[in-house]
Amino acid sequence: MFFSKKENIEVKGMSCSHCEQSIVDGLAGMPGVQKVKADHKKDAVTVYHKRSLPDMDEIKRKVVELGFEV
Repeated sequence: MFFSKKENIEVKGMSCSHCEQSIVDGLAGMPGVQKVKADHKKDAVTVYHKRSLPDMDEIKRKVVELGFEV
């Protein structure tokens, strides 16, 4: 059976909708990621993904690779 997991991450450095889209596009391409929401006004990113893939450390590493702080 398929289960989803929801992760909320505080992300610093987003200042506009372009930043939000960069994070959404970057994380959405990861295996197991189903949906991503980013809000630069709240410094928040929500990731819905399969329980086993990816893990939280992988998600955070990707955000940092994209140029933001977690």
